[in-house]
Amino acid sequence: MDKTKTTLEQWITLQAIVDYGGFAQAAEVLHKTQSSISYTISKLEQILGMKIFVVEKRRAILTAQGETLLALSREVTNKAIALEIAAKLINKKNNKIKIVIDSLYDSDCLLHKIGGLIKSRKDYDVELTKTLMSREDIFTFKEFDLLISHHHLGSLNPTFLGEVDALLVTEPNHVLQRCAKDKINAKLEMTPHIVLSSNFEDKIKSHQVIKVKNTETAIKLISDSIGYAWLPENVVHDLIAEGFLSEVNADFEKVKYDFYIYKGKNTIINDLIINYLFNDS
Repeated sequence: MDKTKTTLEQWITLQAIVDYGGFAQAAEVLHKTQSSISYTISKLEQILGMKIFVVEKRRAILTAQGETLLALSREVTNKAIALEIAAKLINKKNNKIKIVIDSLYDSDCLLHKIGGLIKSRKDYDVELTKTLMSREDIFTFKEFDLLISHHHLGSLNPTFLGEVDALLVTEPNHVLQRCAKDKINAKLEMTPHIVLSSNFEDKIKSHQVIKVKNTETAIKLISDSIGYAWLPENVVHDLIAEGFLSEVNADFEKVKYDFYIYKGKNTIINDLIINYLFNDS
């Protein structure tokens, strides 16, 4: 039997450098020193007799050969992971599905589908986490099957899930509701901006920014006339209809929250279940 000269550890290190943005970041994620990461790649390049990374402006960039190796290596590591998962599932009665949901995502329909899954598939346990997350937070979720976020991280191969209009809202009697359209921008700069997503932090250069971790806190601050926020239309639609919040009438270009679904690397969930959970039918 032929033996390979390379190891899974080397290929996983290569992928981590690309996925997490550099040698230092890969070292942190893999709980190794940066010098160890550098040695692993140097050894891999030596074994293969080719250059995988070049340094440009202090950044590690894949060579053309490195790009090809990266794609091939993912096939190898994915099969190795699949083999480990299959081994773990032998004689295992229940499979657990871990789903992490962005609190900005309208999850009512998804929760209804999950309820149906629970009733129909007794061989699955379900663990749900709903939280507001930054781009960086996504990397902290080590074990999940599905993760929904409004952040796009291309290195993790997300699937576009849908988009929702973002509305600029205040409480109905806020001064912004009576402000002339040509004065809105200047007034917004002087009004506290309640921020749920870093994607909207720079939308208006407000003199004061209040970062919050969930929509409930944002809505409470808005209803107390503390400031304004950009919130998904589906989250505030009923509150606007009931008169608790009001959209600011301004000539802004439409902005949206885009949502993406990430599939965990070690997931046991299959495409049939994903289609069931996220198909509109």
